[in-house]
Amino acid sequence: MNNTKMVDRGTFLQNLRLSNLLTNQQYRHAVDQVGHAQNAREIAKKLVSEKILTRFQARMLLAGRNSGFFLGPYRILDLLGQGGMGRVYKALHQTMNRTVALKILSPQMVKTERAQELFRHEVQAAAQLHHANIVMAYDANQIEGRHYLAMEYVDGPNLETYVRANGTLPVGLACEIVFQAAHGLQHAHERGMVHRDIKPANLLFQQEPGASTIQVKILDFGLARLQGRDDHVGESTAETIPARPNTIMGTPDFLSPEQSRSLHEVDIRSDLYSLGCTFYYLLTGQVPFPGGSITEKLLRHGTEIARPVEEVRPDLPRAVAAIVRKLMEKDPADRFQTPDALMEAIAPFAAPSIMDWPSEEKDERLSDAHPLVPAGQGDTEPKAQASTQISDEESIL
Repeated sequence: MNNTKMVDRGTFLQNLRLSNLLTNQQYRHAVDQVGHAQNAREIAKKLVSEKILTRFQARMLLAGRNSGFFLGPYRILDLLGQGGMGRVYKALHQTMNRTVALKILSPQMVKTERAQELFRHEVQAAAQLHHANIVMAYDANQIEGRHYLAMEYVDGPNLETYVRANGTLPVGLACEIVFQAAHGLQHAHERGMVHRDIKPANLLFQQEPGASTIQVKILDFGLARLQGRDDHVGESTAETIPARPNTIMGTPDFLSPEQSRSLHEVDIRSDLYSLGCTFYYLLTGQVPFPGGSITEKLLRHGTEIARPVEEVRPDLPRAVAAIVRKLMEKDPADRFQTPDALMEAIAPFAAPSIMDWPSEEKDERLSDAHPLVPAGQGDTEPKAQASTQISDEESIL
């Protein structure tokens, strides 16, 4: 908030009243709680500490916002991330009292009728997936011209964020993560679905219900093909492939050779290649083919052999290194043919483990030092990388 001018006490309280975040009774209680405090920031910190407001809501009110805290039945609680596909918010479905991750798509993603039809088709297909290792899709709709997808909220970071912050994973833990991801992919495979964008940022984890070990969740089933539609929407960046006919916008560091040639002619073995590249990253902290342009990365996936994983990670058992190599074979026929086959091979090395990460409860301070993003949400970027400037476009929705 260092670069954002904050409002005074009177304006802050007026914004709070106009925001509809509180009932009249709750508003009167909030005013009683802050007493005669004159500093708007101190008032905001007090209301956050009393759990009357979330930190995100308080920041927006301090910046002068008094609307946009709701989308249909959803009450916006926090900004989880943002990227090429849009913004992702933590939100509460007020009628069902259910916390969700609310992905609001960028208008550019659905600006044509064809793109909107594809969005509906893909989220309907994703809604058929019910598995412990897949983030569940709850609701998809359009409100006030905004297309959104409400998903299961996962209270843990994505694996790209976690590895960047904490380094490479123990071998048993990395194997457990890949085992669980393969379990989710097998469920999708049996229903004829291919993810097309498996990567560390699309694998989230949380504490398994009723246990102290982790549960892996695959994010964004159904949205990868939306990125790869052939209406020429989108721009090339260092992290994505341009949306062009017969290609997919994805992440070159984890893209199979066959997928870089054709969006439509891929099957589950393409996801297994991407999972192999993800496995490589979890074990080494490096992508298989670092450096170079998008085109160079794609060519290397199709023509070069990555540096042997056991050279980067000398403590790696030979059998695990062999699994990584098999997953990353150039020819799909040389890979594991199903996720089930991968699970059988990797199960002896998988070790259910405990992982620790910052949680919202551990840091209730109203500050700009954001914790790790609770849910990676696909192509979104961690809050720690986001600007603290609050523009009109960032005014909640």
